[in-house]
Amino acid sequence: MFRFFVNKKIKDNFLIERKDTHHIKNVIKLQVGEKIECVFENNVYLSEISDLSQRDIVLAKELQLIKTNSVKVQKTLIAGVLREQKWDWLLQKATELGVDQIVPVVFSRNVVKIDINKKANKVKRWQTICDTAAKQSKRNKIPLVCDIVEDLYELKQYLNDINLVAWEEELDIPLNNYLEKDFNSISFIIGCEGGIDIKEIKKLNAIGFNNVSLGNNILRAETAPLYILSSLIYLNK
Repeated sequence: MFRFFVNKKIKDNFLIERKDTHHIKNVIKLQVGEKIECVFENNVYLSEISDLSQRDIVLAKELQLIKTNSVKVQKTLIAGVLREQKWDWLLQKATELGVDQIVPVVFSRNVVKIDINKKANKVKRWQTICDTAAKQSKRNKIPLVCDIVEDLYELKQYLNDINLVAWEEELDIPLNNYLEKDFNSISFIIGCEGGIDIKEIKKLNAIGFNNVSLGNNILRAETAPLYILSSLIYLNK
């Protein structure tokens, strides 16, 4: 069954707008009377398409609330921006694995250079990737892609109950030391392809992020976030 995120409701009808209207009418070609799932204010509802006559709006009548498991831990991924194909893949997979917020960062060793005039368009495109992945994976929340950060001190605003930075030179403190604790929110930092410079590590430590090891193997920048998110799922967090 197809799932759509909606922001508006009139009485017992959800209003599906813009690109989703095109998708319903012209791509998957649903008809009046067919069932879909509508996500409204993070709740999932079984709905029935009731009106396809308007050009830019599809109406879906609410039938019943579908009970879903609530998210136990809020997860913020802070990641160095990667080359386009790898970055797009990371956004998609992190969404599928339950990330709630993604903060793109430009580190000193970043291979990717961000054109200041294209920042807004890039973030908009990245948000669209997460939107699509959330629908595909039947999540009831779309992760938020935040503005690109270039000054590491700005990351103070993303501090949570647990705050980690994965660093290949940290050998003594394993991830489980933190994940086995009780907590309601976590932020974790992953570097870019070139890694994180020691000066940047010191800045991150100063604002409250703790170094952590992800094991003996050196993981790619696009793999490391998925390792952490999968570990959280395994621990039912």
